[in-house]
Amino acid sequence: MIRALTRKLTLALALTLLALPAASQAQTMFRFPISMLGDQCGNGGCVVSAYKDYGGRDYACGGVRYSGHTGTDYALSGGFGKMDYGVWVMNAASGVIESSVDGYYDRCNYWNQSNPYAACGLYTANYMIMRHGDGSKTLYWHLKKFTQQFARNTSLSCAYWVAQVGSSGASTGPHLHFEYWVPGYGTDDPYGGACGTPFTRWTSQGAYRGLPGIACQ
Repeated sequence: MIRALTRKLTLALALTLLALPAASQAQTMFRFPISMLGDQCGNGGCVVSAYKDYGGRDYACGGVRYSGHTGTDYALSGGFGKMDYGVWVMNAASGVIESSVDGYYDRCNYWNQSNPYAACGLYTANYMIMRHGDGSKTLYWHLKKFTQQFARNTSLSCAYWVAQVGSSGASTGPHLHFEYWVPGYGTDDPYGGACGTPFTRWTSQGAYRGLPGIACQ
């Protein structure tokens, strides 16, 4: 009787575990997507200039956002001089380069809203999109022209120098627009907070207005 009851309980537990969602470690987690060396984003070289917009608030219920913004902007504190020096964007997790565009003008200081296909227009940014193992994607926008290091369909482990921060497309100054995309949902936010998604996708989110950690998953 005891053995039969034990077998039933074991079977019930196994079926319950199978019904649970996939473990959280199956989801891709991200490191900060720019180099934190001392002459790069370290020592105050980069700042958060805008988070994802949640209808007038950012993920932490603050106001560091602008209307309709779909990602996070990390601006170079040294402006175009720092851009000319060269600050390296790094892939935030392992994955495959799904698409990329290069060669557009990269010293924009305004958004050309009259012609989205002209220099500094909405559709003239240099960018890279990486697809990760869980199907999610990360978008790296406004890159410096002719600095992309890898071709499409290249598979990379986490934290390669993939391109440099620029100011191409609809950009008012040198910065990286980093965006997180989820299949079946669309643009999401890697930051977790009271006015946004409840779960972080950073390996170490860090403080509000600070920069995430650099540990890879």
